[in-house]
Amino acid sequence: MNEIVVLAGAEEDIFLQYCEQEEHHPERSTHLNADITHMYGLIAQNPFMGSHYHDRMRKVILKNWNLGIYYTVEGGRNMIMAVQNLQQSPKKIRAILKSRMPR
Repeated sequence: MNEIVVLAGAEEDIFLQYCEQEEHHPERSTHLNADITHMYGLIAQNPFMGSHYHDRMRKVILKNWNLGIYYTVEGGRNMIMAVQNLQQSPKKIRAILKSRMPR
């Protein structure tokens, strides 16, 4: 089982999504956290379950939340790069991911 490493940008993404849920639907915010944690567990068990997105980047979708979890597999670690709302422009998502990739 691979280790899950949530990078700072992805942590911020999750926090913003959580705050948005807390503001509009307080009862759903804990479900969001549980669903993300559950998906992290699935990714840890099967690192290549996500569809190939770009280069080494993979993506899994939390359908109930319309969120994409973007990650790379680095040896025994899954590096969570971003958790983005899929209703925004694909160009914006690509720009966010590009800014977070190691150079």
